[in-house]
Amino acid sequence: MFIFRWRRLVLFLGDAFLFYFSLALALTVRRWGFPHFDFFVQHARIFSLFIPIWAGTFYIVGLYDLRRINKTVNLINYALLAFAVNFAAVTVLFYIFSAQLVITPKTHLVLTLIFLHSFAALCRRVWTRFFLFKLLTQRVAFLGSNRLVEEIKGELAKNPHLGFTVVPLPDLALRQKNRDEYWLPRGKTGGELSAHVDLLVVDAEDAEKNPFQESAALSAAVMDEIPIITHLDFYEELYDKIPPEHAAKPSWLFSNVLHKSNSFYIVVKRGLDILAALFGLLLLSPVFAAAYLALKFSDGWDKPAFFFQKRIGYLGGKFIIWKFRTMVQGADKAGPLYEASADDSRITRVGRLLRLTRMDEIPQLWNILKGDMSLVGPRPEWIKEVRILELSIPHYHLRHLVKPGMSGWAQINFRATANKQDSLEKLHYDLYYVKNMTLALDIGIMMRTVRRIFQRDEAIGRP
Repeated sequence: MFIFRWRRLVLFLGDAFLFYFSLALALTVRRWGFPHFDFFVQHARIFSLFIPIWAGTFYIVGLYDLRRINKTVNLINYALLAFAVNFAAVTVLFYIFSAQLVITPKTHLVLTLIFLHSFAALCRRVWTRFFLFKLLTQRVAFLGSNRLVEEIKGELAKNPHLGFTVVPLPDLALRQKNRDEYWLPRGKTGGELSAHVDLLVVDAEDAEKNPFQESAALSAAVMDEIPIITHLDFYEELYDKIPPEHAAKPSWLFSNVLHKSNSFYIVVKRGLDILAALFGLLLLSPVFAAAYLALKFSDGWDKPAFFFQKRIGYLGGKFIIWKFRTMVQGADKAGPLYEASADDSRITRVGRLLRLTRMDEIPQLWNILKGDMSLVGPRPEWIKEVRILELSIPHYHLRHLVKPGMSGWAQINFRATANKQDSLEKLHYDLYYVKNMTLALDIGIMMRTVRRIFQRDEAIGRP
């Protein structure tokens, strides 16, 4: 259901309007008067080519993340970062293609970017604090209750900027008993439910404990044309993750995984993996060589620069992963790698730098080229660690329903694992990807991975 995404869509459409408004304002300020329409169109045609750049930058830095931009500090930081990145990118492109341009809008470019990012930050403040918080707030009622439902209620109460207010569900059971009163002309219930509720969230299993209330509420919602969504779907849209205990149910597996057979997606994704791996190995070959030499000079020429280890892959298959060695030899014998911390003594000096910059992952491009991994997917874990986690985390094996990847939904939404609880939390995000994997989601993950590279984890014990 399109519950949360429309809010981000409104932001994007608003940004598109602000882009052209900022351009018109920049031309007006620069010329001390309203520009001629043809003059505006001439600039708009060229400037429009850069819409994917600033939109992608906005997405990467987090300007479409309603949870983050609600905080003023985050909003200002993201806007400044987006301005710096967009200014650098657009300046380089204008310089490269200057010979093909019929205009040289240096001042216009700077003013447009300043106005765009200023208005974008201001509008987001108004959008979250005024429109979603007051004008467009949806009243949500819950039918049934369990741990997840209570968690959802608490989250909505703590984040009013998301645009939801939890309201009690009216008791319609008595009205259900009197069919003459309940069934009104043209399929309406007199608006008794719609007068109090805009969205009905249902926990079907718990609601069955009170069939009279369940029947009355569902019937009234249908007749009043009130949107109905299960608490699991609402939880998924709210948190972008899926509880593993529900993903293990046969009905969920059949509906969301087992019946899926998108050959086009599989073929296209594999083709993109091959192209990206070849291009990455070629482009990053200087970095590859520098990392190799740094490890040799630092640890000694008799020590291996690469780290090879058996990992669990698609459907539980095993493969050998390639990485630059960042720990001392035999580190896996000193304790679980997923419990390594930033100050772990097993991490070498050069290894710490490689982990910080994520350069230790570069050799995995070879695994992608071979077909062991994909660019996007759940992180492949060490066989011994998987066995440990499967014993303590129910349904952990479900993450192996798709091919593992260099980056994934869990990696960009959660920190590096430092304990079993972190691994459980990451499983929630992995299951979200298993259910919703598409090319659009893959592209979004790769874009946000760029931001993730420059973020420092409290735990960098990535095996």
